[in-house]
Amino acid sequence: MRKIISLTTLLLLALLFSCSGDDSPEKDKIPPTTPKLISHLGDTGDDPIIVNGVTISLNDDNNGIDTVPDGNWIKVPWEKFVDNDLSHVKVYRYSESDPEPKLINTVPASEDYYLDQSSLVEREWYYYYIELYDASGNFSVSDTVSYAILAKSILSSPVEGETINQDTAKLCWERGDSQTNKFRILLWDNQTGDLVFSYPYYYTPNEEFPSPPEFPFPRLNPRPPSGQVFRWRIDAFDDDPEHNLEMGSESKERTLIIQ
Repeated sequence: MRKIISLTTLLLLALLFSCSGDDSPEKDKIPPTTPKLISHLGDTGDDPIIVNGVTISLNDDNNGIDTVPDGNWIKVPWEKFVDNDLSHVKVYRYSESDPEPKLINTVPASEDYYLDQSSLVEREWYYYYIELYDASGNFSVSDTVSYAILAKSILSSPVEGETINQDTAKLCWERGDSQTNKFRILLWDNQTGDLVFSYPYYYTPNEEFPSPPEFPFPRLNPRPPSGQVFRWRIDAFDDDPEHNLEMGSESKERTLIIQ
């Protein structure tokens, strides 16, 4: 009988010590610093803006949530995380036609944006937020940002890599849809990546069957030498009065060579 009691006591002690570590007072219970998504600040070619007292020239890397040239996708960036024990990020999305937030992906906390390559619907507003997790399983929830994509403009000429006469060439494209009339023509020095030309273009045809939009190759100063390579793109915009916001798209990019 004494042996049975001793054995029972040992089992109880073993169980007690095995459970005592589950709620260690040293376990991290503090959630990460609240993450902050970057809303749409503007577009490449806009006038510089001031953010936190600093003047910023907007480009595809720093203008916040936006579409991208490579597909009908939305890029969702966030500010740099401040904690050093982070694990992963859960990305959630909802829309007005599907208002229940859904987890769409999980990415490492080392990423600084998420590229939503889902089959997104044009002119539909999508809303995003994230949950940021640390190594202990604590998490915090970000704010929410939104964007709506338009149908991409389709570049028609010059074709990719074409050599052009800068005095006579025209940049031509097809509208992605019949509702979009506001565009921006963008031209970069392909070697330096510098934006050398940006021009807002409003397409207001009067004919029933109008010609596609076109724009003469810009007169650049200094005049580009023969062989210089440029990269060009057409961005499209349309106002959404209901949301008091602007929707947008970016065409695929092409290069051209000066004759």
